[in-house]
Amino acid sequence: MSDSRMTADDVLRIAAYKDRSPALEAMVIAYSYHRVAADLAGHLGKDANNWYCYATWTSKAVGESLDLTPASPFIEDFGRKLRVPRRFRRFFRAMLLTLLGPSYQLGLALANRAIFLETASLAVNLWNDTPDRFLKVSPESDLTPTPPEFLTELLEKADARYLKDAAQLLLEAKEATDPAVRAELMLGANIALSAYEQKRAQKALELVLYRPVRWLTRVSWRSLRSLIIRRPFPRFRLYAARHEDQPWLTRKLEELWAGLYTRHLFAVQTPLSDIKVGKPLTAPAGVDMAKVWAPIQHEKVRKLAEEFITEDQEASTAGVSNWVSYPDRMRFIVSYFRVYQHVRALYDLPFDPKVADGLAEEMRRGLVPEAVSEMFANDPALPTIRRKVYRYPTETDPDAYEMAHFDFEPFLEAIPLDPANK
Repeated sequence: MSDSRMTADDVLRIAAYKDRSPALEAMVIAYSYHRVAADLAGHLGKDANNWYCYATWTSKAVGESLDLTPASPFIEDFGRKLRVPRRFRRFFRAMLLTLLGPSYQLGLALANRAIFLETASLAVNLWNDTPDRFLKVSPESDLTPTPPEFLTELLEKADARYLKDAAQLLLEAKEATDPAVRAELMLGANIALSAYEQKRAQKALELVLYRPVRWLTRVSWRSLRSLIIRRPFPRFRLYAARHEDQPWLTRKLEELWAGLYTRHLFAVQTPLSDIKVGKPLTAPAGVDMAKVWAPIQHEKVRKLAEEFITEDQEASTAGVSNWVSYPDRMRFIVSYFRVYQHVRALYDLPFDPKVADGLAEEMRRGLVPEAVSEMFANDPALPTIRRKVYRYPTETDPDAYEMAHFDFEPFLEAIPLDPANK
């Protein structure tokens, strides 16, 4: 494993590389998050966990769930939770692959890669000598060409003020001398980063979780008709449409399926154990709930927390009824941050050392896109934003819009992040 610090070039190279399987890509990102978490610990210490500790374990879980091979631990675990008899496991896997379809891997992988690009680029640039900036995937920008439909439908807009808040709080945390104050500031940064990235991932999460129901109720019979009449239909629009815009039966089935999945099947992975989100959050061994749930003193951090939780511990740590719900999901995540903030095991390497060495080698593959121009530096409508447009070296695959190997090439912007300008 390398002891060198992660750089903006590393982040961009990893996000840009298109020739990994979705599962391997998520594992490389998980290892990279671990490296970023360790780098931040050099500035902030390990008395409290930074956001990248949590992201490490989440991305590792994403990678495991993207492995859909015959030996997939994800499918095995899913079948075990649903109590599928072993003699029916092959049929169960075939049925699951049909229900999930390629949209499952695409949605999770694309959202995971975009969020890594945006959040990790913020962290590695925080203490650079050059102006702080973060990279953003911007299909909605005037600088970009018309984006492919799946990109606009899988990345939701999120409020960049959360990124500014996170940067400001991390910078303040480095200067804090009181460990308790530093821990509160880091908690605030964790909340802000999750508020941003969970909003960015909202559409992808809806696509992934609701896709089986939409295939059954809206796509399957249209596919059969399409084969008969030999006329294609816009199936991705059916998959990506908002829950509120679905027919009544589809909405009801989506709610039932999401509730079942949340309460009985989904868990958040940690180095201690898997947390079942459908059940109330409990403290791990050695954590005093009365202490971690003490009133937050820092005003900005308190206001950030109050956007999602209350001081009612029981209500805030209650199980989630539908993981697709952004408010309910964020309530649980913020509570999780408070309860696990001093669980140092989250800094642990989530892989066997030999596997980590392989991932370290894998993350060095590919070329770094080059910043070829800066635009709108003097635009009066954008007085504080200077944007860089990136292009990839000619050695890379020119099929930039293939869904299986999506290229962020035309949709990257480098946006200065000055925490002082709010």
